[in-house]
Amino acid sequence: MYRTRRALLASLLVSMTVALGFALSGIPNVELMTMTVFVAGYVLGWRLGVAVGAASIAAYSLFNPLGAAMPPLLAAQMVGFSVIGLGGALAGPVIVRLAPRWLAFFASGLTGFVLTVTYDLLTNIGAYVTFMGDESASSLIKFVGTGLLFMLMHVVWNTGLFLVVLKPVLAVMAGYRLDLSEGR
Repeated sequence: MYRTRRALLASLLVSMTVALGFALSGIPNVELMTMTVFVAGYVLGWRLGVAVGAASIAAYSLFNPLGAAMPPLLAAQMVGFSVIGLGGALAGPVIVRLAPRWLAFFASGLTGFVLTVTYDLLTNIGAYVTFMGDESASSLIKFVGTGLLFMLMHVVWNTGLFLVVLKPVLAVMAGYRLDLSEGR
C-alpha cells in the first residue's frame, strides 16, 4: 500500500504540475510549475521529486499547443526540473526547520532565485544548441544576453512566489511528508 500511495501521489503531482503550466501559459514567465515540483521533491523525496520534475516538464513541453520542444531543449528542461525536484528534497526540510521566520522566508526566496536562475541558464543553453548550433562561447553569451529581460521576469516571479508561499506550504505538507517517508 505504501508504494502505491507514493506512486499515485507522484502521478497526481505530475498531472497537477502540467495543468498549472497550461493554466498560466498565456502569461509570459508566470508559472506555478517550479513551486509544485519543489513541493513534490519535499513530500516524496529526491527520487520521486526528480521523476516528477522530469515527467512534468516532458509532458508539458511535448504536448504544448505552440509545438513540442526540440530534443536538446527538452533535455535541458528535464534536467532543470529534475534539479528543482532534487532541490525540494534537499532544501525543503532545512527551510521548514529554520527559525526565526524571517530567515525561513529569506531562505525560501533565495532558493527560488537559485533554482530559477539554474533552470533558465540550462534552458537558454538548450535553446542555443537547438537553434544556433554554433559552439562559440561569445555567441552563447550574446544569445543568453538577448533574453535577460525575459529571464529576469521569470526569476523575479519565482523568487517572490517562493518568498511568500513556500514556507507556509511546506509547513502544511510536513505531515504528509512524514506519513509518506521512506520505510514506513
